[in-house]
Amino acid sequence: MNETKTHGYKLASKGKRLIASLIEGIIFGIIILGIYLIMGKSVSEFWADLDSDFEFLDIVYSLVTGIIIGAIFYPIFIGNLGHRIFNIKVISEETGEDYKKPEKGAIREGLKHVLGLLLIPSIWILWDEKNQNLYDKITKTLVVEKNANE
Repeated sequence: MNETKTHGYKLASKGKRLIASLIEGIIFGIIILGIYLIMGKSVSEFWADLDSDFEFLDIVYSLVTGIIIGAIFYPIFIGNLGHRIFNIKVISEETGEDYKKPEKGAIREGLKHVLGLLLIPSIWILWDEKNQNLYDKITKTLVVEKNANE
């Protein structure tokens, strides 16, 4: 288990980051399913849309979704909803300051969602010693455990 500390924080484990992402995805999936149902669409239409061929619109949708999530959640949670649920947060790798500005959160989450469409950026974390994904490297961020007093 990686017990590396940086800027006074313990790095969040690969497993915790994975579970946080999965839970966040499930929550947003349920919300989107609810929207489909409210719009009068069926569950089968929801699954058909998820299973559709990859298109340029998927990149645009991922980017916009990431930007909205980052701009809304980072100032409140210092990360996304999954981070909040699992008591982890995003900090600057260079300064150790909380990564809570909406524009920075929007950029990080936008990159995360777009790069998540590709395989290598999604699995980069598996061999990284700081448990960083490719979008963490680009934005120079770390995901860490919150301290007890936060």
